[in-house]
Amino acid sequence: MGIGAYLIDGAEILLAHTAKKETGKEPESLAEHSDLVLHYVDKLSEHNGLAAAIQRAVATLTVQDEPLSLAAQYWVIKCFRQAIYLHDLGKINPVFQKKKMCNQQIEKLPLPGDSTHALLSALLYLDIYLAELDAVEFSGANSLVGSFMKQVLYVFAYVISRHHTYLANIEEPDGEETSFEKQLQLLQKKIQRYPGYVHYYRYKERLCSREIMAEMLKSRYQRFTDMHSPFPFYVLAKLLYSTMAACDFYATYAYDTEKSLEFQYFSKKQALWPVLETFQNTEIYRGVQELRNNPQTTMLSPINRLRSALFLATEAELLRNLDKQLYYLEAPTGSGKTYMSINLGLKLLSSELGLNKLIYVFPFNALIEQTKLTLDKIFPDELRNQYPIPVINSITPIISKKEEAAETGNGETEPEFDYKSVLLQRQMLQYPVMLTSHVNFFNYLFGLGRESNLAFTHLCNSVVILDEIQSYKNAIWKEIIHFLQSFAKLLNIKIIIMSATLPNWDSLVAGESDTCSLVTEREQYFQNPLFRNRVQLHFELLDKKVITEEDLLAEVLQKLKNRQAQGKSTRLLIEFITKAAARSFYRCLQSVKLDIPLFELTGDDSNLLRKEVLQQLGKDEKDNFYLSDAIVVATQVIEAGVDIDMDIGFKDISMLDSEEQFLGRINRSCLRPDCHAYFFNMVKATLIYRDDRRTAYDLQDEACQLLLQEKDFRGFYQLIMEKINAERQKANPKNWSYFIACVQQLQFKDVEKTMQLITEKQSTLFIAHKVTCKNNNGEIEQLDGAQVWEEFKSLLADREMEYATRIVKLSQIKEKMAYFTFNYGIQHSFKQTIPQNYTEVVGSLYYVPDGERFMELDENTGAKKFNRQAYTDEGMSLLL
Repeated sequence: MGIGAYLIDGAEILLAHTAKKETGKEPESLAEHSDLVLHYVDKLSEHNGLAAAIQRAVATLTVQDEPLSLAAQYWVIKCFRQAIYLHDLGKINPVFQKKKMCNQQIEKLPLPGDSTHALLSALLYLDIYLAELDAVEFSGANSLVGSFMKQVLYVFAYVISRHHTYLANIEEPDGEETSFEKQLQLLQKKIQRYPGYVHYYRYKERLCSREIMAEMLKSRYQRFTDMHSPFPFYVLAKLLYSTMAACDFYATYAYDTEKSLEFQYFSKKQALWPVLETFQNTEIYRGVQELRNNPQTTMLSPINRLRSALFLATEAELLRNLDKQLYYLEAPTGSGKTYMSINLGLKLLSSELGLNKLIYVFPFNALIEQTKLTLDKIFPDELRNQYPIPVINSITPIISKKEEAAETGNGETEPEFDYKSVLLQRQMLQYPVMLTSHVNFFNYLFGLGRESNLAFTHLCNSVVILDEIQSYKNAIWKEIIHFLQSFAKLLNIKIIIMSATLPNWDSLVAGESDTCSLVTEREQYFQNPLFRNRVQLHFELLDKKVITEEDLLAEVLQKLKNRQAQGKSTRLLIEFITKAAARSFYRCLQSVKLDIPLFELTGDDSNLLRKEVLQQLGKDEKDNFYLSDAIVVATQVIEAGVDIDMDIGFKDISMLDSEEQFLGRINRSCLRPDCHAYFFNMVKATLIYRDDRRTAYDLQDEACQLLLQEKDFRGFYQLIMEKINAERQKANPKNWSYFIACVQQLQFKDVEKTMQLITEKQSTLFIAHKVTCKNNNGEIEQLDGAQVWEEFKSLLADREMEYATRIVKLSQIKEKMAYFTFNYGIQHSFKQTIPQNYTEVVGSLYYVPDGERFMELDENTGAKKFNRQAYTDEGMSLLL
């Protein structure tokens, strides 16, 4: 039914958008905008499986464990679609038309100055569909279906009311009622007093006489029970909000620019075969095919034969289990997981399952950069021009200032698509292959703001590869696997979870899991000497209980002396679990004045310094190390995503999977003998990794030493899963039933808070100083931090610059800014603090002028290192 069916004759004068006078463009009518929004709903259904996702979610809904009848399912789907179509119906408000649209054709009516429209749209939607619900009977014995349908309308109306702001808790209490209930009641009373607000609404007499909220409150109790299935309803509500926001943005963009954004997914128009063919022409893939076709005569080396066998085994297991939604890829360090994952992703995309895009998700930017380099080497420039592979690791805040203004009643704003606030294509995930961070990905899944939700509906029909999930906060592993299974099933997402230390989350889900382990003969690979024995483990330093810095230095120097006496080169890695301990030991080694290049890598180092260090620690074209001797002092930043290959390692113990990740930096190529790792205990891990269940099992226990030697991470993780399950059954707020209730009642804000991967507030220092670096052309360039900062601020303030130019310049300036930005925080302090020494703040960026005094030159790389202690000391002196 068209929007005109709900309006009086003559309502075609109502407007949805107007253009700037200088454009000469005609205004867009409310009917035109609503039809265009629905056009994009249909386009998402055609190109990205939206309609099928809605149908799956609705078909999965249950009321008292019984599925809805087909008639009830059809009605919910219709209400979903109409909620999007009618989301701007409240623009019939004459005050909105006068004030916001400058519509001179609107009759003058005696009304107060309320020009909002979103809440009015929600109330009108309830009026229309409650009236229709009165005339509908749903077959079946379940008497609660009618009550559940009222809940569906209530939720859909809530989403409509929030389409210019952010999702909060639907059941947010406000006295004896919820906030949304009270808002609707107050609005209806205002309309009853001033019926002119709905002058253009065909059914205004019914609206004014009907007690809508009284009807809704009759079924209110059911909203707080476990009457319906929680996760499918949550997914459906999020899908509605995301689709509403995205299609509203698409339609507004089309009106503003007179252009239609083209989808860039794999399709008939954007065929997969050139990408597949290019990958299959790589040297590694051809080597795998050699083993596949000629296993007896292949000339592959033993290690490459083993890697190729694992490559083929995971592919075969995937193809046998295409009906599954989640796949576990647990493979040893050095086995080629990245190439395996690319192959598995392409196999899924070519398996006629309706999948059309590949999304890589990483916990660290270093891993993103490393994988991007691998993809760039595989796929040449000309192919990447046709099939872009962007890195998406910076996104608008979850709740923007604009949305907060709308929430506090300071006026609603239209979606700004043009050249100012939204990088439309990136936020809509309009690419065939993407790389992003796990924080971004979780923001897509659980974010509250309108702009952070644009991506959610576009996740349909995706292959998602999650790397290094053991780094995710294990306090929410149970929540993560429940949500991932629901998202995968309902949105048609195939998820590959991969790591060398992979927790199998199936035991956190009651009943049958829709998962598949791709490495079925695990011991054949993990216990193979080429992987298992590539590093010899030593635990004797743990006999000291707590080692001193002096004793550790003596041990390190003795090992160096022994290797030098044997005529062996030494690439030595020493890892600490705090920046302070790493910096202190780095100073000790500096004072010894060894004739060996010495490096430090911590979270305080800039991208420039990290790249310079990794470059020097890397290999030449003949696969020979640039530096046969080197010492690296580091923190946990090297455990994953840093592609270095060392001979000897010393590590302060923390958690078993961290120890294995550390071992992955030693003899990474699996080709060198006489490689060793020594474990010691200096800093208590529980002080660093608070609330992490894994710290209960460390290498001071001989049983854990055996688990590490045997690579038995399944046994280790099973202990963790049992602990998590036991904790979630205790009678306290962490009980599993409390979280299920939050999901069931659509407490979006509470769910988002629970699902945050990083709970500490992040601040970033911009230290203005001089930097010498190479630009993209390989030319030496001098950068002045103060100038870069001013250029950044100027771009942020510029609202007149052409869109494409502005976006390109912002991306360029952000690349430069990475040389000057450093994460700030009192490490592992219970009390979160903000920087004390700065002159300006932009978002979470704190500008520190004249910052040379906080930088020191690294002699080996020529880059400058941030001296956190100097900055902290000066900041503390300002407080005295």
